[in-house]
Amino acid sequence: MGIKPAKGLRVKVNAHREAVFGEEAVEMNSVTLPNDGSRMGTLTGTALAGYCEVEMLALDGKKHWYPVSDLASENGEPIVEEEIQIDEVEDDDEEE
Repeated sequence: MGIKPAKGLRVKVNAHREAVFGEEAVEMNSVTLPNDGSRMGTLTGTALAGYCEVEMLALDGKKHWYPVSDLASENGEPIVEEEIQIDEVEDDDEEE
């Protein structure tokens, strides 16, 4: 089933890419994380378009944006993004 991203949740990052948000654009960078304890991070509670912000204290003390699909809980359970269904509203003006 999986766990929904939540603030304070400890996660293991298995990412090969990260998003870097600039003032005018988003850049995708390749990353190589070491196979030690520095892959552990804490979710900040912020998620956007399939990415979660993770505070990586053991790696470099900074916050990084990793794909939700590349995150797992401390117990190995996958992190899954909540999907919200948006119903389209029909526009009555188009029928006239």
